[in-house]
Amino acid sequence: MLNRKLYQLIGIIISSNFILGCAQFVPPTGGKKDETPPKLIKSLPTDKQTNFKGNQIELYFDELIDATSLRQELVIVPEQEGYYNIKPKSNSVVLKFDKPFKDSTTYTLNFKKGIKDLNERNEARNLKIAFSTGAKIDSLEVQGNVKNLFTNQPILDAQVSLYQVQDSLNLRKTKPNYFTKTDSSGNFKFENLKKGRYRLYAFNDKNSNLRYDTKSEMIAFVKDTIRLDSNIANINMALYMANNEKPKNQKTLQRAEDFTIIYDKGIKTYKVSFVNPADSLPYSAKRNELKFYNIPLKTDTIKVNVTVRDSADNELTHLQKIKFRDQERKRNVKAENLSFEIEPKTKTPVEKKLTYKLYFDTPIAKTDLGKIKIMSDTIKNEPLDEKELSWNSYKTQLIINKEITATREVKTIFETGAFITIKGDSSKKTINQNPILMPEDYGIVEGTITGNEYNKIVQLIDENYKVEKEQKTKEKFNFVNVKPGAYLIRIIEDKNNNGQWDYGNVEKDIEPEKVYFSTEVIRVKANFELRDIKVSIEKK
Repeated sequence: MLNRKLYQLIGIIISSNFILGCAQFVPPTGGKKDETPPKLIKSLPTDKQTNFKGNQIELYFDELIDATSLRQELVIVPEQEGYYNIKPKSNSVVLKFDKPFKDSTTYTLNFKKGIKDLNERNEARNLKIAFSTGAKIDSLEVQGNVKNLFTNQPILDAQVSLYQVQDSLNLRKTKPNYFTKTDSSGNFKFENLKKGRYRLYAFNDKNSNLRYDTKSEMIAFVKDTIRLDSNIANINMALYMANNEKPKNQKTLQRAEDFTIIYDKGIKTYKVSFVNPADSLPYSAKRNELKFYNIPLKTDTIKVNVTVRDSADNELTHLQKIKFRDQERKRNVKAENLSFEIEPKTKTPVEKKLTYKLYFDTPIAKTDLGKIKIMSDTIKNEPLDEKELSWNSYKTQLIINKEITATREVKTIFETGAFITIKGDSSKKTINQNPILMPEDYGIVEGTITGNEYNKIVQLIDENYKVEKEQKTKEKFNFVNVKPGAYLIRIIEDKNNNGQWDYGNVEKDIEPEKVYFSTEVIRVKANFELRDIKVSIEKK
């Protein structure tokens, strides 16, 4: 009997210990929600302390804290070499560094969202400390704002970097002397800076390596050296894709029917020269691909010189060897039905000065105008003339310009066989049906740009920054047949009058062409005219 009671008592004790051992702290529920963030009550070193010689930072708060995200959030400027260990306790945290801080240097630690209270996860606000390992604290400031050049919207978490002036600066290899991140409004602020001469850059550091990666990251920079001997404010920067790298021959695709060269970026122009003119082949280009067709059939290796340019006029010239795969034995080979894209698409309103753009994947060898019918108001046939057709050099894009008499709609019928490719494939029957645009269903936007006499590209953009209308001008703009909606005016300063925005050159300190926006949203209504709009831009 006694033994049984003893065993029961032991069992109760073991169970109680197990339950207590598994217990976790659970914040009390009920009552008014705690919205007060943790408050720093003590730090070692203290804020703005000089002659600090230690290798660990200690922070003490007025309540229990959670520091699980501190390593991801903490920004130490200038960057400290080596590794540091984070030791959180109930209401404190200790950072222990394995290497000493640099002598006579001011350090700033920005804890961002790395410290929260344990109960409600309220973040400690504006938690920063600065200290110096020398006799004085650096106290100069630089602040400004970062936006997207083509949307005019603020950039969150863009890295803004200050580099002390040196003979050569390689942004891809050099870490900044000072760096900070922008907030949700795109604002940035450097504090506790040392007097000196600096270069200022901003980029969206996607891989967090503190270095600029030219292919994937946008960038902005201040052209002139910053001479820092007093506080500087209101520096405005705008990020853009610099695109200063030459195109690269990324890979090739070898097939029996064709041979494709794929580049690592979009290509604006291609120049092809066969080493032996007798080896000439038909070819076509689309975006970042250059394709050669095995017509007439070739079995030997063909050499061709290729020169490509991207939209920033970066040029690559290379010798390409073309070798098609061996032809496989085929049975019952049939010509494929060729499909193509048409702009504007069916049901899209069009003007009486009709323009169609047709896009083909394979060059066209033959066009039968008798199999293309343009019907105005379903009854009147508008015959096409060769003069109304315009092909690109690869015979992969066709533009049809035709003045029509339709008042309600136009129906364009491309019968089977209207187009035959160099492979012998025949186009399938395609119908495009478009209502005629009625001016009373649209609006007019007209205005003037003041500020400078440079050539400009004026764009009417919608809320998704899609270009609805575009004109090239120096001063006045006039957009007709504008669909009802909300728009902004975007102005690209075209100094060299080449009809496109130019990237400049980061390495050569050449700034990109400037981009401006109207300050107010333009709301267009049907059968309504908005005139005398004034947009002011910089004079220089």
